[in-house]
Amino acid sequence: MRKVIVSMNVTLNGCMAGPNGELDWHYTRWGDDMARATSMQLGQADTILLGRVTYQAMAGYWAVKARDQSGPREDVDFADMMNSYTKIVFSKTLVKAGGWQNTRLAKRNIAREVMELKHSPGRDIIIYGSGKLVAALSKLGLVDEYRLWVHPLVINKGRPLFKGLSADLKFIGKTTFNSGVVLMSYRYTPNV
Repeated sequence: MRKVIVSMNVTLNGCMAGPNGELDWHYTRWGDDMARATSMQLGQADTILLGRVTYQAMAGYWAVKARDQSGPREDVDFADMMNSYTKIVFSKTLVKAGGWQNTRLAKRNIAREVMELKHSPGRDIIIYGSGKLVAALSKLGLVDEYRLWVHPLVINKGRPLFKGLSADLKFIGKTTFNSGVVLMSYRYTPNV
């Protein structure tokens, strides 16, 4: 069965974004070693799940980035993966998902859609950002692994990743980057 993997940038105090969705705090620490790790992570998947807000932010960026051949080869390769992979958007307000190749809106309820994906052939399923989607899937017990990019900072106010969630997570590994960011990987274990 395919795994659903959440890949999320978080602060030391567990925030995934500022109070208004700000993400500026994690861009300043991004380095080449993190970019390589992200490419390897995406290379193990073939499907990306997105909430509406993350989809709208990423669609415009990655479609243009793939056409920009002036950057490093790794950036172009990553953009090619982002554009060629299947992307499924979960939204209550979008009528269609257009403008980004290989993208479709989820047609069924979230649990049925994700369970069908998990049981279909293919590689891992990854979620970048998409806090509301992650919260919904977490509450349904449909996330198999959390890969948390823990940044060495605390923000005063922000959106917590695990608000209202209880889970037993099993530590499976870590990677430390030059910027001080630590990628912590945990497997979800259902509470029994």
